[in-house]
Amino acid sequence: MNISYNAWKTYKECPKKFHLEYMKKAPPTVPVNEYFKLYGLLVEKFFEMFCNIWRFNTAFMPSDMIRDKMNILYKGILDTTTVIWSEPYCKLSSVDIFEEAVKDVCIIMDSQNQNYFLNTRSEVTIELKLKNGNAITGRLDFIHKDPIFHDNDTIIDGKGSGKIGKNISDDQIFFYSLLYLFKYGRLPIEAGFFYYRFNTFIPVPIDEKKINEFRARLSLDIKNIMTNNYLPTPCAKSCKFCNYIEGCSAGTEAKIKRMKGSRIKHIEGDGLIEFSF
Repeated sequence: MNISYNAWKTYKECPKKFHLEYMKKAPPTVPVNEYFKLYGLLVEKFFEMFCNIWRFNTAFMPSDMIRDKMNILYKGILDTTTVIWSEPYCKLSSVDIFEEAVKDVCIIMDSQNQNYFLNTRSEVTIELKLKNGNAITGRLDFIHKDPIFHDNDTIIDGKGSGKIGKNISDDQIFFYSLLYLFKYGRLPIEAGFFYYRFNTFIPVPIDEKKINEFRARLSLDIKNIMTNNYLPTPCAKSCKFCNYIEGCSAGTEAKIKRMKGSRIKHIEGDGLIEFSF
């Protein structure tokens, strides 16, 4: 079994979902709307191509060249993703998302932060073989090598979030740093998240102590995964975007309870008023 960061994260949130999605590879019970992925997919694909191919031809790209290249990439992304545009939360049109992505990429490419994507490799896969025959794998968004001090690498994970710090965990950086340590025998000089919408790199402090503590937690979880004890752990966070919620009695029951609870409101001075009718 190959355990990626996303697989481990899913296991932490809900072992049953991990079993269905990564071990059983069961198809989702509900359609997956990839609307929120479009921006990130487009921007990351641009910088992947820039780091691995285009920068060798020219580090400077005028805005019209960036737009043309991103337009080609976007057509491919739309052809290979599922977007249910009729959903009420799909506020932006396909054109709106494209224009936002182009604007943000042009800002980055015209700033000092372009340096994060120069002398940089993208989509770097590292695999760590375990004694029990399993493996831990990670695909790092970017590894930036210092042009002067060649051992000073920076691990960068790109984020398309509209809010800095939202829906992220330092564990993701620890996971990738651990893989990097085992492959190269040293920690990266720096690691963190790059927020495309804000043209901002936010480092995550790492050192040997933190990585060893994370390694102990990860090792324990891998041992637990091998016990095949995949019980559901329903909660608002783990069930909200779960593609298997309709086929999970525990998750459905927890959802109903939360819905009932939301109908009870506290009225100051008058006790409780029940609206569950």
